[in-house]
Amino acid sequence: MPILAGIAFGAYLAFRLYSSLITDIDIAHKDTVDIEYGTPVTIDLFFDKVPANTKFVTNVAMIDPGLLASYDITIDCGGYIVHSVLNVIDKTAPIAKPVPVEMYCGEAPDPNTLVTDIFDLTQVTAEYDQGTPDLSKGGNYDIGVRLTDTSGNSSVVTVPFYVKDDHLAPVITGACDISVVVGDTISYRSHITVKDDFDPDPDIRIDNSLVDLNVVGVYPLTYTATDEVGNSRSITVEVNVVSRPSAGVTGAEDEETIQEAYDMADNILKSLIRPGMTDVEKAMKIMYWVYHNIYFVSGTSDYTSWAAGAVKAFTSRRASCYGRWAATKALLDRAGIENICVTRDSKYNHRVHYWCLCKLNGGWYHCDPQFWGTAQYGYFIFMMTDSDLSRAYGNHDFNGELYPERATESVQSYINVFNGYISPNFPYAEGD
Repeated sequence: MPILAGIAFGAYLAFRLYSSLITDIDIAHKDTVDIEYGTPVTIDLFFDKVPANTKFVTNVAMIDPGLLASYDITIDCGGYIVHSVLNVIDKTAPIAKPVPVEMYCGEAPDPNTLVTDIFDLTQVTAEYDQGTPDLSKGGNYDIGVRLTDTSGNSSVVTVPFYVKDDHLAPVITGACDISVVVGDTISYRSHITVKDDFDPDPDIRIDNSLVDLNVVGVYPLTYTATDEVGNSRSITVEVNVVSRPSAGVTGAEDEETIQEAYDMADNILKSLIRPGMTDVEKAMKIMYWVYHNIYFVSGTSDYTSWAAGAVKAFTSRRASCYGRWAATKALLDRAGIENICVTRDSKYNHRVHYWCLCKLNGGWYHCDPQFWGTAQYGYFIFMMTDSDLSRAYGNHDFNGELYPERATESVQSYINVFNGYISPNFPYAEGD
């Protein structure tokens, strides 16, 4: 009897111990486990305290924690089997990078265009965090875009906005009335500049449809500048197509303009002429200066008079051949060098051209500060005889009967127009 009682008591104690262990396992065991996607599946997720001899029955290596799903998990706790439901869930809000916006006042863009590099395992929608913003006024703004995934997680990305309030039309400068000799050509665009407060390259359109350069008259010419948001400004000037003028004649009523031209020439000559220079050296300096400092732009000369043409050329530093000749005349006059205007004969070419005959070294020579030649090999004409001129670039055909007899001895081997050089061996005539 004592032995049986001992066995029974031992069995009772074992049962109580086993029951206690089962109870402890049930208490520590979790029926449902939620993990964030990407979290490794380990045994400790399913217990507050992992019992001894516990192992997975379910092959958890086959579970992809990167997929949102639910799984039935069987676990062996030292012979006691428990079950759990494993839920792989999304608890992470989407992330993305902002796309900075530079725009003109107007409607807010689609919020989907304001973020990039979105990362989330589910579909993401984008919307303005505080509702569609009012972008009718210019300025700098930080605007929130809310990203929400299908699990309801959301985040806000702050997007910087620079809103340009552009209600001003482009500004056109350089538009002015133009005088041109009948039959000549004009570069309407060359002296025009257009600037806008926002658009770096506003459109410029030139309406010269009513201009007829082959008929003397006054015609309207319209410049219209438009920026990229449609602000527009137009300026209309006059194109004065004049008959071929008598280039060297200036009316007595223009004496004030003549004096202005000479005053401007005197100011330039201060830096060009030195005591002891010969007329040949002075003329070379003058021609070299005009060639390099008054740029050829067709249709920009003032044909009112030679003095007006010279003043405009000195002031704007651009002119057609008329203005360049007029500036040369003013400088030669004030340097004391006799000169005559020569014009191209219209029977050879209907486009007029002007240059100088200069009294140098006892004879009349052709001098023309215009650019002649090619882009790689350009030069101006200085002290050429008729024969030299006939071989030079450009059309200098003229009616020789209208001008004094020209020098016939070439001096081209003694001059270098590219650097304004006169050889010390120049064959000066006696008295020069």
